Amino acid sequence: MLNNNNKNNNNNNNNGYPPWTIDRVKQDIVEKSLKDEANKVKNIRGNLKYMVVVPYVKGLSEAFARILKSHDIATANRPHRTLRYFVVYLKVKVKDEEKTELIYRVPCKNCSSSYVGETGRKFVMRVKEHKKEVDYFTAGTQTRASRARESSVTHKSAITDHAVEENHVIDPSQ
Repeated sequence: MLNNNNKNNNNNNNNGYPPWTIDRVKQDIVEKSLKDEANKVKNIRGNLKYMVVVPYVKGLSEAFARILKSHDIATANRPHRTLRYFVVYLKVKVKDEEKTELIYRVPCKNCSSSYVGETGRKFVMRVKEHKKEVDYFTAGTQTRASRARESSVTHKSAITDHAVEENHVIDPSQ
């Protein structure tokens, strides 16, 4: 073993190169290989300084990437709607008529008045109640005597009060 090391040292000396030169060349080779690896990583992104991830939109993403590339910004596209989007957000939307705990507004067709109400039940049921009561009290022919008699009656809602007292048409289904 000692003979081999001495032999290598003799070969180095026989080549006429001093040991510091050989060490310097070895160091240059290592540095060059590290630079090559760094350039490989850099070439993945190109010579661009920054990177942006944007959702893919057909026809738009390509043009957007070209614009950003002119400003030394690389782009990567991701899908707009992923499988997770479809699986996680499976919330069933409730129709307006089926909603509960609402505040609603019913306008008068004859004037600028409107009724604002609140209900804890389904909205469609409350609208039916309003319509039924208004139709019940306004269905017959109105005379002064009948209007005076009905104005003294307490109604279930202000909608009916307004329809009877002012002889206006109110449509709660709007």
